[in-house]
Amino acid sequence: MGRNVWGTRLLGGGALLFAALTLWTLLFHAGVSVYRPDVVALGALALASAAGWVWSGSRPIPVTPPGQVEPVPAPAAKLPWRRPFRDFLPLLLAVVVVLPAVVVVAELMSRPDGDDLKRIAAIQEAGAEVAWGTVVKVEQVKKKAYKEMPATADVTVEVPVPVPGLGGGSSDTTRLEVANGHIQTVTGGLKGASVLVLYAPTAPALGGVVDGPGNVERYLESHSASAFSRTPTTTWIGLVIAAVLTFFGSLMFVRVPPSDPALRALRSDAAAGAALPAVRARITAARRNEHTTFGTVDGTVRVRSDHKLRFALEDGSELLIGNPALEPAGLALLAARMGERPGWLCGARNWRLIRNGEQPVAFVTDEGEVAFLKMGREDFERILEPATPVQPDPERRTRLSPWPTAVVPGAHWPWLGGTALSYGLVVLVLTVPMSQLAAGLTTALAAAVAVASWVFLVRRRAALSDRTGRWEVRATRDPELGPA
Repeated sequence: MGRNVWGTRLLGGGALLFAALTLWTLLFHAGVSVYRPDVVALGALALASAAGWVWSGSRPIPVTPPGQVEPVPAPAAKLPWRRPFRDFLPLLLAVVVVLPAVVVVAELMSRPDGDDLKRIAAIQEAGAEVAWGTVVKVEQVKKKAYKEMPATADVTVEVPVPVPGLGGGSSDTTRLEVANGHIQTVTGGLKGASVLVLYAPTAPALGGVVDGPGNVERYLESHSASAFSRTPTTTWIGLVIAAVLTFFGSLMFVRVPPSDPALRALRSDAAAGAALPAVRARITAARRNEHTTFGTVDGTVRVRSDHKLRFALEDGSELLIGNPALEPAGLALLAARMGERPGWLCGARNWRLIRNGEQPVAFVTDEGEVAFLKMGREDFERILEPATPVQPDPERRTRLSPWPTAVVPGAHWPWLGGTALSYGLVVLVLTVPMSQLAAGLTTALAAAVAVASWVFLVRRRAALSDRTGRWEVRATRDPELGPA
């Protein structure tokens, strides 16, 4: 359990940015199916940023001993409010990472055979060009066309050769040997089909590569198999993606006003200078109540848990207060940072107008840290209603208690290991020429490992989220169950 500091947010945002750039670069750069050191480098940066994010979010919370503040300050009139804007994150992940990842898996599983990759790289080294040619000879048909799927065959393609001095025209042709060409059938068979071919005019002996028009154009790189080529379309797509990520990433650092009308009423009352019902209190522990009762299936039991903060009041009584908007880890963080620090527990002046749900309260420590919570109406009427109203101080400056990070170490470190293994398998596909079958199986294994890692993360995080931090546990049991 860690606090969500700036460094943690920057590392998490960097991991998301580099992951998106890795996937989109693989999809839209030229040479998508050849050697991709640019994609490997971006993926490594994404993995390193993710490791830094998990490490930063796993660090223990710095807790300083409680200090004595004399004289006791009044509650603050200006109650701060902000929270990380996480509502868009599932949609953002789906748009820029998850959906492109599905397309990337399909792309890698259908990448050319290892011999084809070596030939493409050699043509690129010799200076690749793309031209329309005609199939003049069919050597061998390896796979017949099926519906919309092209045929695979070894063919000879004739392409025109531009001749200087003819105004860009051509008066000669050259013939290229093409192995494993993917050709859409035409009436009368493959011979005579018009195809787009990748070849090197200075080295026709290397042969050519025939594939779908979209793939052939993406094999065309300006210098070598390692060139970082970018077409105008790719550049614009990259700029749009960068703009979208920058916009949503900036929302991580803005102040988001409270959406709860009851909480807005509490802050408005304090800002208006109205005397607030308040009592002196301190947090003593984070309490987890576990109640064992009958399960939904005969012969089983289930445990229902609720999470609260235990407050001690000046009169010696105790009070349990929670916040449904906070995950259990958030309450544990509050107990760790604000525990045993005296302060004011304040409610809204116009609390009677808040009729739906629990009453909002703010706990303001004497050291100036603020936490917003929800209090049962009966407890509010019993403790805060009869309390002497306290005039808030308009000059006092306070800060909101840090928001907890989303990292759960016991869930995120194994997930990161699985992601690293999946990335390592993808690196093999991107850097080692292999058969199409081997590439497909390796990609499928990488995808399976990645999906298994995410499933483990979701399930493990759900199991550990209410156990993160230090809790005081109180267990109860349905009397009808009998003794344990």
